[in-house]
Amino acid sequence: MKLKIFTLILLTFTLTCCAQSSTNKTVREGEPDIYSVNDADTAMNDAIKKANKNFEHFEKAIASKKPKYEYFSIKQRFDISTGGEHIWIQDIKIKNGNYIGVVGNEPVNTNEVRLGETITIDKSKISDWMFFDNGIAQGAYTIKVLRDQMTEEERAIFDSETGLIFN
Repeated sequence: MKLKIFTLILLTFTLTCCAQSSTNKTVREGEPDIYSVNDADTAMNDAIKKANKNFEHFEKAIASKKPKYEYFSIKQRFDISTGGEHIWIQDIKIKNGNYIGVVGNEPVNTNEVRLGETITIDKSKISDWMFFDNGIAQGAYTIKVLRDQMTEEERAIFDSETGLIFN
């Protein structure tokens, strides 16, 4: 399960100000796919709002230290010239009232962080969060949007590769 979680965490997306189709996928050989999403994409923007509105659920879960809760991750926006690159930060811990974690995506458009670097989360730039409750993904609002936009074949492959179960 841990390897499947790692694959999931590597999903990233970039919000751009282009007027092209709402979502474009870039396939990278040997690397996870990148999803570019128009910054006016209503479904993605609603997902980000929902993630922020429900962040208290994440906060309560991580503070509880319940063994059934695991794989805590936060997606943070990093500003770029065309919008923002959203990168998963994994292995979240609380230190001095701040969330600290490890960059889980290879950044594409930002030099602000590097894969594997430990950073402090900027709470004002959180775009999603996720953890597992007895193996069921909680949060992951932006992932659900991307999954919903996949073809049936892509969704079947995604489900098979990640083993994700949503509530």
